[in-house]
Amino acid sequence: MPLATSKEELLQHLQQAYAKLDAEFDDVTDELARQRGIEGDISCCDVLAYQIGWGRLLLGWESAEQRGKVPDMPAPGFKWNQLGELAGSFYAAASSQSVSQLRADFELVVKEVETWIQSLDESALFETGQRRWTGEKWPIAKWIQVNTVAPYRSARTKLRRWKKEYASL
Repeated sequence: MPLATSKEELLQHLQQAYAKLDAEFDDVTDELARQRGIEGDISCCDVLAYQIGWGRLLLGWESAEQRGKVPDMPAPGFKWNQLGELAGSFYAAASSQSVSQLRADFELVVKEVETWIQSLDESALFETGQRRWTGEKWPIAKWIQVNTVAPYRSARTKLRRWKKEYASL
């Protein structure tokens, strides 16, 4: 999907992708929530933990810069070539949470991202070089899209496939 060209469009893409992914969990029981089998041998809870983890990282990068710090990217203790291990850390951190708790956390993260988007003007969102953490190639809007909208859509596709093949929901 092409990058949004306005704040309103970016918010709309985020809200739609979130709503569609979240709705996929409506019929996931607690018993099924930890069943592995989604592409990558992950569970529904892992899908949610991943979305929450990346959303928090995204917000954290911005927060660090606003405090005058340089964020550790992608996350403290991880390099860009360790994204599998980073995902594993998200799953481990959420391993004791229920699917309903994770859905609530996911909703909160999305609301925080929405609030952040709303706080920015069009130039901050769509012009490159607006933040040190974004680098010179991507605007903030692109970072938001690749860490929220795009993975939400991808996760929904994987979850729907799993539900059809394994869960018979």
